[in-house]
Amino acid sequence: MAIDLHMHSTFSDGVHSPTKLVELAIKRKLRAISLTDHDSLGGVNEAIAAGNKYGLEVISGCELSCEFKGRDLHILGYGVDQNNAEFQDMLSKFRETRYKRGIKIVEKLNALGMNIDPAEVLAKAGEGALGRPHIAAVLVDKGYVSRNAEAFDKYIADGGPAYVAKYKMSPAEAIRYIHLAGGLAFIAHPGIFLEEADDIRELASSGFDGVEVYHPKHNAGKIEQLEAVAKDYGLLVSGGTDYHGFTGRDMPMGSIEIPYEILEAIKKRLKEKRS
Repeated sequence: MAIDLHMHSTFSDGVHSPTKLVELAIKRKLRAISLTDHDSLGGVNEAIAAGNKYGLEVISGCELSCEFKGRDLHILGYGVDQNNAEFQDMLSKFRETRYKRGIKIVEKLNALGMNIDPAEVLAKAGEGALGRPHIAAVLVDKGYVSRNAEAFDKYIADGGPAYVAKYKMSPAEAIRYIHLAGGLAFIAHPGIFLEEADDIRELASSGFDGVEVYHPKHNAGKIEQLEAVAKDYGLLVSGGTDYHGFTGRDMPMGSIEIPYEILEAIKKRLKEKRS
């Protein structure tokens, strides 16, 4: 009866296709998953189709990049309508800015003495939204670094010599777009970006529907804190492994015990929203 509501496919910065993720979820004996690619709904229909084929429940999702008080903040949208025109227009803008950012990073790397063709990076991205992991993979392929983490540490991490800031919307904008598309907006892994309890509570009272409580980077103390915030503000809770498929970096899909009742509460709220 376990679920995993946070994972990424080749449509953003994951290793596996949506179909492969479904197959892995079946092997892990999960009952339901949500595909939450960064700034993309491109893999959702494939995941749902594979879920129907193999008997796995799949809920639509995505993860949007935002900024809060000068810091990164990610927002999960669950149950969004993939055909909503305004939402898709917003995602198109994100993909365009991701592409332009990627090209600028490549230009900076080349100015540092490397020889990278933008086409190599685009080939790595394939159907997915271009991101820094694709650039890191090319740096590994060409021998400039030995692994992806080294590429980030030496060149493309925030503040690195080839870093370029990415486009981010405000939390209020992200919530509005998710709601327009009939979905629910959740604060993603607040334990990563939000250290101050007051900041978490400020966000919790600003129109969110829920908070991601269960995540590999949330320790027992953080989980207890977030459970209390959710209770105090009447928020739903969610959780997942944030699985990308990177060997040695990710926890296995489904390795956090998240009961199906959490998804039932989300689906109930979605049904109420649409009635």
